[in-house]
Amino acid sequence: MFQREFAMRLIAQPCQNLYCHLSVNTQLLARISHLLKVGKNNFRPPPKVDSSVVRIESRKPLPSVNFKEWDGLIRLCFNRKNKTLGSIFRQKSVLSLMEKNYITL
Repeated sequence: MFQREFAMRLIAQPCQNLYCHLSVNTQLLARISHLLKVGKNNFRPPPKVDSSVVRIESRKPLPSVNFKEWDGLIRLCFNRKNKTLGSIFRQKSVLSLMEKNYITL
């Protein structure tokens, strides 16, 4: 059980406002499904937020990616949501980082 907003971020799909690096990384490693919404009135004392029950099933086998590098790339992509990916990858700092990582492979 998670706070509703966090749960919605976990299950968000591309083109939805709540889709973020958390959504991408979680869905890479697991299948996520929303089971039910739990209202704040079901608790005593009632919290200020609603909750949701989410099922998280680990993917078998896990994808063969270097998670540290993958996470860095995804964070970079979602760093500035209003920018296009093309403009992000044209930045000199990003280009030099990608070139450095490519050479080390």
